[in-house]
Amino acid sequence: NNSISLIMIGRGLNGFGSARAINRRFIADTFSKRDRTAASASFVTAGALGMACGPALAAVLSRLSYPLGGTLWALETSPGWVMMCMWSLFLVALVYFFEEPDRSHIFGKKPMLELTSKNEGENKYLLDVENHSSRELESNSEPPLWRNTPVMITLWVYFILKLVLECLMSSCPVLTIIYFGWDAQSSGYFLAFLGLLMFPANMIVARLSHRFEDRELIYYSLVAMLCGILGFISYLPGKYSVIQYMVFGVCIFISTNALEGPNMSLLSKTIPKSWAKGIFNTGFLATEAGTAARSVGDVWITLALNVAGTSGMLNAIFVPMVALVVVSAVMVSRNYDRMTEDDNDDDAD
Repeated sequence: NNSISLIMIGRGLNGFGSARAINRRFIADTFSKRDRTAASASFVTAGALGMACGPALAAVLSRLSYPLGGTLWALETSPGWVMMCMWSLFLVALVYFFEEPDRSHIFGKKPMLELTSKNEGENKYLLDVENHSSRELESNSEPPLWRNTPVMITLWVYFILKLVLECLMSSCPVLTIIYFGWDAQSSGYFLAFLGLLMFPANMIVARLSHRFEDRELIYYSLVAMLCGILGFISYLPGKYSVIQYMVFGVCIFISTNALEGPNMSLLSKTIPKSWAKGIFNTGFLATEAGTAARSVGDVWITLALNVAGTSGMLNAIFVPMVALVVVSAVMVSRNYDRMTEDDNDDDAD
């Protein structure tokens, strides 16, 4: 009776320790606009490596022998021990090797005032008035965030790509059992194979980012994602092949992950300066959009299974995704000229 409670608590601690928002903020604050897309692509590659190692590690751990009736070291607890060791090593490396970046170009340099006891209060008052006036002038000159077209479109695209990716990854064990009779190890190896493909894919994205604009990469990645979903759908009952699933599954996985780099880069370039300094910064907004997309994806898979059954689960999941991706591509196409960064914005160089 306590097992499910402990699992939920562990899952909550796992999510609570996520640093995606901080990592996104680090990229936006420390990389120039020219290099930001390549940095975002590298960040996605690192995440894809983790996604590849997870299922592969689960497949390896499932082959180990465990003591009968054991609870301290068992199949269910072995991933926790592995992650504890890895996070402990990372914590030590973080403490000794990480250097806080210079963010003076974002927050401005701290004023150096030689205050005496006589004029200390007056100087503090004048400094507070000046800072408040500059912040008020800056906020009044910027339109509300929901009227910033590139920001809202990139957040929507990020939501859609995470939704499609979650549907692909989370439905893989169930769909492969239904259609091909795969076990957990086989589906784990396939997911690991998908993750390894991100290294060459994001290397290409990083190179293309210096030749093409972010909006171009976003649009064509959406087109590739649409083609992958259209090929992934089952059109002839009883004739769905492993080749079709793997080829177009690879297309969906690569296109969604390749889309994330330029999309997040454009978001960091177009978000107002005042939002880059507060809690609701680029990393936080992207993380919340991704979390919402994963939650919706998991609920959507459950509803598809309950409504359409095992035979129609695949199409019930991915046919609506076609409409969502088409809407996203149309939004990008209609607002193509507006999806550019502000040339007057200060760079991080």
